[in-house]
Amino acid sequence: MKLEQQLLERYGVLMDLDDVAGLMKIKRQSVYQQIYRGEMNLPHIKEGKKYLFPSSSVAQYLEGLMSTPN
Repeated sequence: MKLEQQLLERYGVLMDLDDVAGLMKIKRQSVYQQIYRGEMNLPHIKEGKKYLFPSSSVAQYLEGLMSTPN
């Protein structure tokens, strides 16, 4: 099963900041800071103080990280 399908089944169409942090196994604040600094190029919707991330975009972002050598 593809990562995108797994995320859609588990989280639905949109993931929140806690979902992304949990998936990446980093602190919620770290995700927020990386987005704020422009270090995490992950498409998102800001609804008031809440960040929402399309599950398909999260899957593409993570697949890109896995295929990029450091």
